[in-house]
Amino acid sequence: MSEYVITINGNKKQVNIISDKEASIDGKIVDYGLESLNCSTYLLRINNIFYEISSEKINDEKYSLLVRGKKINTIARTELQERATKFVEDAKALSNHHLDIKAPMPGMVLKIKKNAGDEIDSGDSILILEAMKMENDLKAPSSGKIKEIYVSEGSAVEKGDKLFTIE
Repeated sequence: MSEYVITINGNKKQVNIISDKEASIDGKIVDYGLESLNCSTYLLRINNIFYEISSEKINDEKYSLLVRGKKINTIARTELQERATKFVEDAKALSNHHLDIKAPMPGMVLKIKKNAGDEIDSGDSILILEAMKMENDLKAPSSGKIKEIYVSEGSAVEKGDKLFTIE
């Protein structure tokens, strides 16, 4: 038996191929048949209802289907691939971190070059801090998104004051 998780326009369906004529969709047994008409067009029969499907492969698991004039975005994964993908997504969510950038010295914020919500790359100039009559260009230590800016232009800061957060 082959087990798959098919995501159709964001909705997951559990599909188990029992034999070349029988399958289970979300636990419901159906009679089915699949016939290739050409390299990208198929005839699918589910319980004596026929669907002509045009398929375009996007990548290893994503497909764009055209069924009865309607475009359907799908992801087809084996049960094992689905569990592995969920595991990786959960791990990423748990490791979602943020980095607080603090003032390296006392000074005055002369110019803020980025806004909250901006995507940044490591080394991007974020703000100019004047200290001891010198302009210091504070750059992003890592790539990410600016979550929040805690200072404004013209504000005085002390060493260790939080300037902005990168997530």
